[in-house]
Amino acid sequence: MKLVIERGRTVPFSALPPRSIALDGYVQGPAIDAEQERYSFDHHGGCVRHATRSTAEQVHDAIVLGLDPNGLTIYCNDVDLDTALAVWLLANPHRAQEELVGQLTVAAGLLDAHSGAYPVGPAMRHVIEWLSEPETRARANGQYWAMDDVALGQLLGNVSRRIDVYTHGEARADVTQFAIDERYEIEREGTGWVLARTVGTRAHGALFRDGYLRLLIYRQLPDGSYGYTVAKRSEFVKFFPVGEILQVLDQHEPGWGGGSTIGGAPRNADGSRSRISPDEIFSIIEAVVVKTRIEHNAPTTAASPDVTMKLRALR
Repeated sequence: MKLVIERGRTVPFSALPPRSIALDGYVQGPAIDAEQERYSFDHHGGCVRHATRSTAEQVHDAIVLGLDPNGLTIYCNDVDLDTALAVWLLANPHRAQEELVGQLTVAAGLLDAHSGAYPVGPAMRHVIEWLSEPETRARANGQYWAMDDVALGQLLGNVSRRIDVYTHGEARADVTQFAIDERYEIEREGTGWVLARTVGTRAHGALFRDGYLRLLIYRQLPDGSYGYTVAKRSEFVKFFPVGEILQVLDQHEPGWGGGSTIGGAPRNADGSRSRISPDEIFSIIEAVVVKTRIEHNAPTTAASPDVTMKLRALR
């Protein structure tokens, strides 16, 4: 198996070479071409998030149902636990049917697919945060954004080694002593949604558990750009059309994208993200939210002149 990491790159499925696998956004949306052994395991582009399993879950099921990854080339454009677990499964297909591996894959998939909102047990959430810690720490301290493809490969290797340790039953003390930093600050309130700044290493799950249903979360990166995530708790939350919001943001700054409940800012090859300020992003999203509420005759709060102007432009 050969692994290729190309930070920020996306290609159409038609450009994927034979005998290859694209993971978690390298190709937008899931796709299967068994004859040429081309596969995209993705749950971002063109997906109903509620009904689409995470990348690692798709890979796990494919292996259990007969996919042989031997000799295939694996492509990815970013590193998180979902991608790392998918790569680990492809490198260890003989372990896919182990009970602990299956439990981990499902729990990690539920948290990843639902942006931390799914209520997995506290013990398993602690495991998943410990496994993710090399990546979340690198994002929080800014190192992640300066990593080239080689460094991303090393980061993926660090997460994979933790998966090895955990699935061999050797991580109990490390997991027990690990502290999760979920601190955040609410900076602005929109019409039924909030703008939050991540203070710790990861805040999505805490925000949803604290009762917020519609979110824009951000962190400013060392290069001055902003990492944004647009998310709602589930498909069943009204008046926060994530897909439409991402489309409008993409018109202002190409590269925004994601699924039906979560998406985010461009992932550029140099590690930078969005160059649009939080205040401007807030105004753009508020315009879409107010427009949606008006279209459905739902109550709205008074919009600022800036939001009203943007709302008129969207009509």
